[in-house]
Amino acid sequence: MYSPNHVYLYQKNSKELAGVYIEFFNKLEKETGLKFKIQSREKEDVKNLLINGEGNILFNVAKTPERERSYFFIPTYNTYNVGLFTKKNKSLDLSNLNNFKIGYIEGTSDSILVKEFYPTFKNLIPINDNGNFGFSSLENGEVDTIIGKSSNDVFKNYNFTPLNNIPSSQLWMVINKQYPLLKDIIEKFRVEFSERDLVESLKKERLIFYKQLLKNDPLIDKLKNKYRQFKVLLPSNNEIIPLLYISKGSYQGYVIDRLKELSYLTDIPINYIQDSKDNYDIKVIDTNLFNTQSKFFIPYYESQLAAFSLTNNNFVDSYSDIKNKKIGFISSEELNKNTIKKIITSNHFSFFKSTKLALKALINKDIDYLYGDFKIISMAISNEHFESDIKVSGFFNKVTPIGFGIKNDSDLAEFIDKLFPSHLSESRILYSELVIPKKLSPNYKYFIIMFSVYSIIILTLFYFLRKAIIATKKERLITRALVESFEAANEFNDEDTGNHILRVNLYSKFLAEKLKCNKKFITEIGEYASLHDIGKIGIPDAILKKPGKLSPYEFEEMKKHVLFGKKLVDKMQLGTIAQNLVLYHHEKWNGKGYCFGLKNIEIPLEARIVALADVYDALRQKRVYKDGFSHDTAVEIIKKERGQHFDPAIVDVFLIYNEDFNKIFIEH
Repeated sequence: MYSPNHVYLYQKNSKELAGVYIEFFNKLEKETGLKFKIQSREKEDVKNLLINGEGNILFNVAKTPERERSYFFIPTYNTYNVGLFTKKNKSLDLSNLNNFKIGYIEGTSDSILVKEFYPTFKNLIPINDNGNFGFSSLENGEVDTIIGKSSNDVFKNYNFTPLNNIPSSQLWMVINKQYPLLKDIIEKFRVEFSERDLVESLKKERLIFYKQLLKNDPLIDKLKNKYRQFKVLLPSNNEIIPLLYISKGSYQGYVIDRLKELSYLTDIPINYIQDSKDNYDIKVIDTNLFNTQSKFFIPYYESQLAAFSLTNNNFVDSYSDIKNKKIGFISSEELNKNTIKKIITSNHFSFFKSTKLALKALINKDIDYLYGDFKIISMAISNEHFESDIKVSGFFNKVTPIGFGIKNDSDLAEFIDKLFPSHLSESRILYSELVIPKKLSPNYKYFIIMFSVYSIIILTLFYFLRKAIIATKKERLITRALVESFEAANEFNDEDTGNHILRVNLYSKFLAEKLKCNKKFITEIGEYASLHDIGKIGIPDAILKKPGKLSPYEFEEMKKHVLFGKKLVDKMQLGTIAQNLVLYHHEKWNGKGYCFGLKNIEIPLEARIVALADVYDALRQKRVYKDGFSHDTAVEIIKKERGQHFDPAIVDVFLIYNEDFNKIFIEH
């Protein structure tokens, strides 16, 4: 690996390598007993290793067909956008780029992508890396803009304009194909590390990495001369999950984590204050909807406006639907009434600083509709056990940035802006805490406890069955009973499920038979395919049953159902086939699925089978928000996805026997 200059891999002042990747391998060593020697190599050395198909494990590698012949590719956490950098004082017009001299570093993955997706770019000028990603060519005026990765400019010293035709990309860990067992071990451990350790590891390494990079930053000296402490204004509402809440007697949440980083990196303590409108340095919750806003604003969260009502009220599609209704707003500070009147036609509205009081007012019918951030109110509803009483009644195209307000200090604003995770992968990982907060909803806890009890019971039963040498048939009956309990819980959690899970079992078993799989494989996929979406039990109802399109954050949360499902299936000890079909059934043949970007035969066969079975039935099934497709239409859709979403061989079998699928759907 080379260029150890980001939070995932960097050199300490002692020249020792550190970062998230190092912690990954340290933990892998402890759990497996394997030993790894990690060293930094020059860029040209790494290129030569790749050309010759040498080396055991290499990091930060771009994927090419030539390299895939010699290496297994495993996605790293290092994702990025490709775009154009300019100086802070220079604007960039993407519609008129031919007037700009565009610098690029020959052979880099970002320059290759730009040439592929933007073949009309002219005035491309090759520049040298010079150890700083070519920024020196930008500084000396050799070029007007340079092509690069969003992660190249850690402290936002330059303007970055993403090239939106290029999808977000990632670098890869490659493992020499001489070591397939090592590949399997690392792949499985990566799943565990992502679930268990990744967020905390990134938080820890960010502190060390940025402390080292910022040690000579003149802004720190300026701040130390100005402040003995940072006076941080907190709202009176301490229930703004996941941004800010109290747990175990102390403040927790995404914004508190960022403030702790600020204090650590500047060595300036934080003094939290309340009920002080003017005497503060940093306001934790600020927005342009407030009556008064701070001079400087650093956004960290996009608030999605949603309406909530009692379950017997109508769904609202527009603001005109709530004319003459009593409207409540949740806000940590008084909102600007003139701004509210521009978007709400009703004159009957009131403000609530407390989420609990707002929900109580809705339950008591003091208000007809409650407006506020979708995630914050949804989590509050779950914590207060109001799921059966209150529903989402509408979503609006009003996305409001929320952020830190800095009263009047441009230096403090600039430094805080530097600390916010701008690198795409850091943002995605840390923002995951804005999707699933530390404080889990009671319903989720209930299901985890319930299934933990089930798991303990079944393991105990297995133990005594084996001790008593009871027949295998009885053991299978008990296992099947537990699987059926999980299926029933899943159906209870999603009333649209119906016979969907039964049909997925039948389709999957049928395909396995036609693919001439072994008897054990056919039996297990026929029994366990129904568990493919069991992890949705861990997804909040407000997301799972949302009638409209999911926002990007909500979709990231929905994706986690495969990880939740894997945990539950692990407890049941059903074996590899059940684990794989739960964890990988949303991967795609072309590598564009989730959660791991596997492609082709990297995806286990059982997951490839269930993927097609699940999609076929979903297309046919009538849902609350759509009519079902005809059999012929579903067949055509799957045919078009041959080699894209689905394994071509499985699609070919499906096309031969598609009428059998139709028969299963009609009969069940």
